[in-house]
Amino acid sequence: MRTTHCLAAAALFTALTFSSSLLAKDLIVGQSLDLSGATNLGKDFSNGIRTYFDSVNARGGVRGRKIQFIQLDDAGHAADAQINIEKLLREQDADVLIAPTSAETLAAVATMPKLRATALTLLGAPTGAEVDAGGGSFRVLALRATFREEARSLLDTLRTFNDGAIALVRGDGPDAGASHTALREEVQARQLKVAFDGTTALWLTRKPSPERIGAVIISGDAIGVMPALQHARRVAPQAVLMGFSTVDHRTLIELVGAAAKGMMITQVVPPPGKTIYPFQREHRALMKQYRDEPPSQHTLEGYIVARILVAAYERVEGEPSPAKVSSALRAVGAMDFGPMRISPRGENTAARYVDQTAISSKGGLVD
Repeated sequence: MRTTHCLAAAALFTALTFSSSLLAKDLIVGQSLDLSGATNLGKDFSNGIRTYFDSVNARGGVRGRKIQFIQLDDAGHAADAQINIEKLLREQDADVLIAPTSAETLAAVATMPKLRATALTLLGAPTGAEVDAGGGSFRVLALRATFREEARSLLDTLRTFNDGAIALVRGDGPDAGASHTALREEVQARQLKVAFDGTTALWLTRKPSPERIGAVIISGDAIGVMPALQHARRVAPQAVLMGFSTVDHRTLIELVGAAAKGMMITQVVPPPGKTIYPFQREHRALMKQYRDEPPSQHTLEGYIVARILVAAYERVEGEPSPAKVSSALRAVGAMDFGPMRISPRGENTAARYVDQTAISSKGGLVD
């Protein structure tokens, strides 16, 4: 009789365990992003996120739950981003949304009434644009520096060796407008002398002049800064050339070659090609294992966003839900990525980390 009871209890336990595993909900992460545009930002950011999620799933997931990452391409268009979010809300039971990849698409999504009515968090956009998501329970949780903070870093660097006026050129690209506006505001706040402030088209009409231009700061992505950079080499050959973290140095080198040498750009993550810290080594190894391509600033940004989200998922008890995940994200303690310290609670966040790098003669980055 005792044996029968034991067998029955064991069978019941097995059945309950099996039933529980069948009912266990996958962790569903959604995102609308630019995967088909001219810039590599969306693709690289996606690869960094997917690489870390792949490694987590390979080791069994988070508490036995696998991560489903559902991405929809918006090609960088605000209207398409909103359509994608509507589709995700209608067809997917997502726990969290990773934010779109540009100022325009992030602003369009962040103000959607249907999304603001949910408990979903928009996590970790790879843009420095500052977005007011409005009131209610809906929140945007940024993990990286703002364009205004990048502008401060660029201008702080100029103070050490620049004695001429500054040219502010608005190039092209998804974040060219937002970064140029932030730069102009910071220049005005410091009352700096400006030799030029306008579009690339206007800049290309400028002729060499006796007025000394100490620096040319170009807003935009690699393709979007190319014409202005080449013209700056002709009309202001002694000027320091600068750009934002939106510039992918590998693409710029392919486009303009030696003309990119010495251009300084901001970084909002530690150097992705280095192996000083464990997270850098892990990211490089995972990129090679799952994507077979070198890391970049944007793949490392994606990797960091994915790690923060997994850390939050590990804190969720029971079935995941948007409210639980949003709460868990804000309960995650500070995480160190070398010199970069992230606390989603808002204290000492990654929005304070900005560094400078320069493009070397060999096409790499010099720290």
